[in-house]
Amino acid sequence: MGVAGFAVLTQPFGPQIDRCMTYQPSDKALPAIIIDHPTQMVEDDVLRQRAEQLADAIQRLLNDEEPENPQQ
Repeated sequence: MGVAGFAVLTQPFGPQIDRCMTYQPSDKALPAIIIDHPTQMVEDDVLRQRAEQLADAIQRLLNDEEPENPQQ
């Protein structure tokens, strides 16, 4: 089966997934990857860290595991 799709958000926007699912009912919740905020106007090392978070979370989803999301 695999992963049909997933949402990528930063911490402040994590709760929006629940709101989105209100308008698009499904038998399974939309997988969400939540990474640290912000993602723009940051130093290169911070941007690389965000990219690593994203890559790790995607790999976990593809392995049928829950992504490790930062605390909100």
